Amino acid sequence: MTTSDDALIRRAQALDPGALAELYDRHFDGIYRYLFTRLRHQADAEDFTEQVFLKMVDSIQRYRPRGVAFSSWLYRIAHNLLVDRYRRAGREAVELTDQVQDGRPHADPATLAQNSEDRRLLIEAMRRLTPEQQQVITMRFIDNLSVDEIAHLTRRRPGAIHSMQHRALASLNRFLLEREQVEARRA
Repeated sequence: MTTSDDALIRRAQALDPGALAELYDRHFDGIYRYLFTRLRHQADAEDFTEQVFLKMVDSIQRYRPRGVAFSSWLYRIAHNLLVDRYRRAGREAVELTDQVQDGRPHADPATLAQNSEDRRLLIEAMRRLTPEQQQVITMRFIDNLSVDEIAHLTRRRPGAIHSMQHRALASLNRFLLEREQVEARRA
């Protein structure tokens, strides 16, 4: 955390509206994306994101860095809200969605179609991973969290996260190669 981050958090802890708004602006997109990829519904993701930031305001005065980024604390709040929801609903907390849109501008419809098919195949392969592997891959490559942040959120050692990520990527590669081989035999 930089000195300016420290100062911003101290101002937010004093309930400075400008500092709270800046923290919201800095972290909204990441928290929303994290929640949307799990909830698969825009309104739910918006509601949960709002709850994360309300909880942030309610408890920011008790926040202590403890050597991890402020964003990790927010992701922990979001994670806990999801866990509570899925406990009440009796469902697994990690869900994948094919509703995540590629936000990059594309001029070529053929490229759009290929990207859509690639995304579908990847999601199909991801669903074959264990729920823990799905969670690590999603947090690492969709939410862009560091290994240390994931370790903190999941209460695991960074080495365990590295290992799980490696096994998950190897499995994804194997699943996608199997798919290619099946399609090559059909052709």
